[in-house]
Amino acid sequence: MRWIGPRYTAVLGFGILAFCFASEGKAQIPVPNEPAEINACVCLQAASAAFAADKDAKSQALTAANQQLANLDAQLASARSGIDINNPDSVARYKALLERRDAAYGQISPAQSVAAAAVARYNASVGEYNQRCAGRPFNSELVAQIQAHPNCPPLR
Repeated sequence: MRWIGPRYTAVLGFGILAFCFASEGKAQIPVPNEPAEINACVCLQAASAAFAADKDAKSQALTAANQQLANLDAQLASARSGIDINNPDSVARYKALLERRDAAYGQISPAQSVAAAAVARYNASVGEYNQRCAGRPFNSELVAQIQAHPNCPPLR
């Protein structure tokens, strides 16, 4: 067996040290801690939450309008069989119910448009947050400070 001399040992040691320092430098991920970037992300997160609440409210309004329409359709179906065409009061009640149903039907399309716009705003906000902020290694102390007092523009 051959013996490794001190000169080779020193070269090998320096090589290992150089490799370790090079690997350590590459392993460190720079942590962006720019307050403006963090503030923008905090504001995008808050906007997404506000848009989510608005989206949910618009969705509930659409659901309520659809339920009201379904209820009036059911009332019309049951009233249709019991209408007495020779009784003006019976015909008037049926026509009034039909007008209420038509008015409820007229509210569906605008409610759908409003709900779709709210979903689009929410999706755009989440998409922008994901693109700019998701998975970014921010300084947690700085994030907490900015979250306490963010400087956000008004929602659009």
